[in-house]
Amino acid sequence: MSQKHVKTTPHKIDTAKLSATLNNSLVIRLVVASVIFAVSLILSMPEFVCILLLMLSAVLAGYDVILKAVVAVESGNFVDTPVIVVVTAILSFFIGFGIEGAALVLLYQIGMLLLRYAKDHTRKAALDLLQDQDEGIIAHMRELVSNEEKTSMSIEKVMSNSAGMVLKLAMVLAVIYAIAMPIITSMSFTISIHRALIILVVATPFSVVASIPMAGAVGVCQSARHGIVFNDAGSLEAMADVSVAVFDKSGIFAEECPRIIAMHSDVLDYDTFLNFVAHAVYYSEQPVANAISAVYDHDYKLDVIKDFREIPGYGVELSIDGIGVTFATKELLEERGITVPEDDSGVGTAYYMVVAGRTMGKVVISSDVNQDLGDLVPEMKSVGISRCVLLSEDSKEAGQQFAEALNFSEMYAQCDTEKKLRIISDIVQKTKGAVLFAYSGGIETHSAAAVDIRVNSRAKYADAIALPDAVSNLPIIKRVSKRVREICIENALFAFIIKAVLIFLSIIGYCNLWFAIFLDFVAAVATILNTIRVTSESLRNNLRYKMGK
Repeated sequence: MSQKHVKTTPHKIDTAKLSATLNNSLVIRLVVASVIFAVSLILSMPEFVCILLLMLSAVLAGYDVILKAVVAVESGNFVDTPVIVVVTAILSFFIGFGIEGAALVLLYQIGMLLLRYAKDHTRKAALDLLQDQDEGIIAHMRELVSNEEKTSMSIEKVMSNSAGMVLKLAMVLAVIYAIAMPIITSMSFTISIHRALIILVVATPFSVVASIPMAGAVGVCQSARHGIVFNDAGSLEAMADVSVAVFDKSGIFAEECPRIIAMHSDVLDYDTFLNFVAHAVYYSEQPVANAISAVYDHDYKLDVIKDFREIPGYGVELSIDGIGVTFATKELLEERGITVPEDDSGVGTAYYMVVAGRTMGKVVISSDVNQDLGDLVPEMKSVGISRCVLLSEDSKEAGQQFAEALNFSEMYAQCDTEKKLRIISDIVQKTKGAVLFAYSGGIETHSAAAVDIRVNSRAKYADAIALPDAVSNLPIIKRVSKRVREICIENALFAFIIKAVLIFLSIIGYCNLWFAIFLDFVAAVATILNTIRVTSESLRNNLRYKMGK
């Protein structure tokens, strides 16, 4: 009997349980290593036995640190933090400071454990900001904040480079100090090397940049709380530099698919006229085409459509079965000398069907303005965005009227997709700051702008999605991004100051290895916990302070 092969699906790894298991294993190791460390200090025993116990304590607590150091050296990263910790611990044993060497490894591992706890606490606090959001958004943000690559930002690279420069300078200082001090003073080489090692440990850059991914995590959650869901923290960070905002009218300030208010023909019956109009706008990207296709539910005969030409903002012209057809606004038809009846509807935008020079009927579509966004432009300017640009598919006259109603001082009319992308590219080339592009649909690529935000439920090419009722929160997101950057800079400066103080204390002999690593980790944990200040209350207080100032 043949056996049917059953394809099995591999079990998904529970990263939370795995992390908890690893943490529990580390805690057990640290407890055992600490007991051995304490025994070596408390019990009276030969010196070589004491040293062996200290070495056992260090290896038990930090054998994984040793493995990381080996990997770093093999990859050419000789100044990675695990490398410096391991080298410092080994040299400490050689110069007679075995107790401090073992304590360094123990405290380093305890500090890393505390860092992981602080990061988990901060991630949980960030996700707690989303309690009122849709489950899909919460799931997306949960996955994002657990990925440090997604929450990293360019400022992390800047700070890492600065910290790396400091480390290199500290290494030079440490070598000079270790060699020169015994020569110019009565200090022994043992003491000078010991202090030089402390300087090296203090100069490691991890505490400077430890909080930056957490600030990114809190920032993207705070943005999602206001209905703007980013794909990564780097895109949110780019919002801080935005000086020009470009908005597509369709789907944001007006309906992407407007309603047909009226449809009338004195020559054709309703169904025949609708069929004629639907074929005329089949290839069009203008909103009127969306309105007509939404109500036309019959099959198309595309072979009858020839010589199609889009006239953005005004309509289309083509031939159907060899007969010239124009479907356009009154402005275009009158420019061509075609007289059309007066539009007495009073509302909406009218498009007229002209066949072989004869007016066959008209279609009136809604042209409602989203009154909820009437204050968007002034609010964008209040947060430092100097230019707000409107892209409209309407004619120049209709587009200008619409722009004035929404306080736009700059508007481009008759825009199809290609023209929109070209305009954005031109603006980017002429702008010193970053450019934001907000649109609703119809663009299946990323524009030249630094940040693309799509007002939709999905965003394949955009950097973020904005829920339809959240566009008015874009000024808040600008403030969030600036606040995230401020917090990152504050944290880095705090860490640098702590390091400077510790280096000074090391030079004058008032700091040892365990004290240095302990305070450095305290500073790192403090900066991580400080990132939760990217909150609504923090933003309001910060804004009040600046306005008062």
